Amino acid sequence: MTSGTQQHPEQGSTERRSAEERREQLIDAAVEVIAEHGLTRATTRAITDRAGLALGAFHYVFDSKDELLEAVIERVVREIDATLGATAETVEPAATRALEGPDLVVDVLERFLRGAWAYLEGTRTLQLAQYELTLHALREPEKHHLAVHQYDLLVGTLSGILRDLTDELAPDANDELARFVVATVDGLLLQWLVDRDAAAASRRLDRYLTTLPAIVAAHIER
Repeated sequence: MTSGTQQHPEQGSTERRSAEERREQLIDAAVEVIAEHGLTRATTRAITDRAGLALGAFHYVFDSKDELLEAVIERVVREIDATLGATAETVEPAATRALEGPDLVVDVLERFLRGAWAYLEGTRTLQLAQYELTLHALREPEKHHLAVHQYDLLVGTLSGILRDLTDELAPDANDELARFVVATVDGLLLQWLVDRDAAAASRRLDRYLTTLPAIVAAHIER
């Protein structure tokens, strides 16, 4: 016979589930507040208010605001990874097409970028928060690896798709092409976030896609 209060197994499970739910609520709220008001105004009070939770709920789940911000960055990274993986699956059937060499590379890139752009347009709030958090990670030496990780995911996923479907590019040229494409899309995305003109952004993307044959050729010949 033990002394003290015994905790029913289901009670402990419920408490853990409640903590996880609050954690996700706070991360969701943090993304929204950061995107709308910037990082400096994303106070714990503003975040808990947006989540509809008492301030004490924050301290129940996180030890500090920095811990929450790191959790938000990790959430962004996971979403990017999941989305790129799903987009990559839509690209793979290109391997069965009657394409080879540079034409196959161009086809893969075009279909991947159209799929990725559709996702970006549907997640404006998340993209704004990502830019804020990337700058925050760059200013904090101990968090710099999180900013690097975001871009490594983007480049690595696209480079992996190209590598799996064609051996037209040398490994270093393959990675450099992926990095160049990601940098261009990053610029298109930032401009769209500024002017909020989806039609103009779509036209810019279309124009960029027409240049892909020359871009791919330049990387093959390097």
